[in-house]
Amino acid sequence: MIGNKRQLFAAVALSLALAGCKKSGDKADVAQGQVVAVVDGKEITSSELNAELQSMNVPNNEQARDQAKNAALDVLISRTILTNVARERKLDQSPTYIMQKRRADEALLVQTLQRDIASRVTPPTRADAMTFINATPDLFAQRKVYTLDQIAFAVPQGNTALLKSLEPLKTMESVEQQLIESRVRYQRATGKLDTIQVDPNLMKRISQLPAGEIFVLPNNGALVANQITKVDVVPFQGDQAIDFAMNYLQNKKVSEAADKDLKARIEKARKEVRYQPGYGPKTAPGAPAAPAKPAG
Repeated sequence: MIGNKRQLFAAVALSLALAGCKKSGDKADVAQGQVVAVVDGKEITSSELNAELQSMNVPNNEQARDQAKNAALDVLISRTILTNVARERKLDQSPTYIMQKRRADEALLVQTLQRDIASRVTPPTRADAMTFINATPDLFAQRKVYTLDQIAFAVPQGNTALLKSLEPLKTMESVEQQLIESRVRYQRATGKLDTIQVDPNLMKRISQLPAGEIFVLPNNGALVANQITKVDVVPFQGDQAIDFAMNYLQNKKVSEAADKDLKARIEKARKEVRYQPGYGPKTAPGAPAAPAKPAG
């Protein structure tokens, strides 16, 4: 039933689009080259169509691409018609729309800035990847997968005493008991930690812990107490490893380029931010408060 409704909607949208073209005149109204359709007087260009296609997972064959192109054009036509309806109802002037449009514009600008920085970075070569692989055996030839005993829990806001009470504990059973006594809800389970999925600096610190040492990591707004119960060596090799290394090096180079380009600018701008009372960064207990810069 849902599929039939979608087909009906697409058919209605297409018929409306054709009607819109006829209102503007004959085939000569659709300009040669860039314009692929005209809907209610609005031109849809081949650039817009290609951008829509990029958001679709299109198989690499001519027939599939032609089908995807038609489907993408139907989406653009339908969206154009519905956009016109929304504007006729002046929904583009509503406070909710204006706020969401600003958020979307800012997010798109940030993504475009990131792509611009990435485009200026020289991509790593296969030789670079092999050098990185040979220099980091812990990630590749000696890659480890840790089996963990884990206890996930949320710390009540401001309850720093709970974290301090967990620091000297040496067994997961004692951690569990402390959480029970503190009336903190928790979940205990077995987990895995793959060295290639963790920041190398963090993994280095974990690997240097004494055997059986409990360590706590943040996870999705909660905390997880971990104890390693087993270590397996699972070599990471071949083309997949090379692709991983090249991607890792590319991301690192982009991050370094972004820091070089933006870090000073961001730090300078942050110092000039003005906050209303009750907002802004919190100072650590006992630390002198930063002078406030009122927003008004």
